[in-house]
Amino acid sequence: MITTLDRYIIKKIVFTFFFSIISVLSIVIVFDISEKLDDFLGANMSFWEIASTYYVGFAVFIGNLFFPLFTLITIVMVTTKMNQRNEITAILSSGVSFNRMLRPFFVGVGIIVLFSFFINIFLLPAANEKRLNWENQHTGYSSIRSKVNMEVSKGVVVSYSRLNIKDKDVVNGMWIDTFKEDSTGKQVLVKTIKAGHGYQQDTTKKNKWNLKSVLVRDYKGGEEKMYRMATLDTILPFTMDDLGQRTNVVSTMTITELRKYREKEQQKGSKLVPYIEIEMYSRYANPLSLFIIALLGICISISPARSKVGMTILIGIGTVAIYFVFNRFTTVAATNAGFNSFLAVWIPNVFLLIFSLYVYVKTPK
Repeated sequence: MITTLDRYIIKKIVFTFFFSIISVLSIVIVFDISEKLDDFLGANMSFWEIASTYYVGFAVFIGNLFFPLFTLITIVMVTTKMNQRNEITAILSSGVSFNRMLRPFFVGVGIIVLFSFFINIFLLPAANEKRLNWENQHTGYSSIRSKVNMEVSKGVVVSYSRLNIKDKDVVNGMWIDTFKEDSTGKQVLVKTIKAGHGYQQDTTKKNKWNLKSVLVRDYKGGEEKMYRMATLDTILPFTMDDLGQRTNVVSTMTITELRKYREKEQQKGSKLVPYIEIEMYSRYANPLSLFIIALLGICISISPARSKVGMTILIGIGTVAIYFVFNRFTTVAATNAGFNSFLAVWIPNVFLLIFSLYVYVKTPK
């Protein structure tokens, strides 16, 4: 049963959270405008066009990124303010247990968690797609992939010397090996195509290619046949996107798309697999971490003296900062050192939970 006191605390938490997130986002957007002012002027777009095509996605991305910090600030501000007014003392003195007092705090945070899940599952992919599309078109972003070798589909290995994954207009130095399984079950090379340059011919059928300076080798019946051509129009079992994309393209995908993309990249032995898995697991781990941060925030701010409020906020922000750094450390270990992606996402939450429970046990009740 929700009492009047419960509703009072829940309303304060929800209102304070949205007030703090809107306030901080406003400041962040102002700084981002000053940083990208030249890009905005060069884009020759109206304020409304920039806001609708870029800042809608940017606000969702930044807000979701700092949900843990906003949640901590909210809990610390609400709890500290109630403590300064002796409301916490009055609640506990009236016979309400400490654990019962925590209930409205977690209900309020639960509303924030549900909102976070909604953003991560439904809003974030579309918001990131808007933001990245704008950055690709109007900022100085450029990324060159060079000397890449990958299996794009079963039995098809592609190598290339250079590809600009931003423009995706031409692939230089293409080498395509096609393998088939023989009667003994071994993979045998049956065809090799070497091209100086490769272009996708149209957008309706993206695996239709135009190759320049082509050398084709066919291996059949123990014989090799070689052909040279100035140009070759052909259908290949891959697209330009299969050859290389930005690693953060995974942030534009839904959970279902991420699962399918992971299966596809696993077949190619792609280095993107850890990035995909981290994005998948983070969509669930990040919202749930807000409950842990809320417990920590309540316990460190439940009974500080008025003169130690600043220190309480500093301890809370410092703890969350360490959590972010640890999370980043495990993410880098997963993407660069082969560490398990699931553990990389959840271990920081586990350590934060252990620390929060320790603080909870030590908190005067």
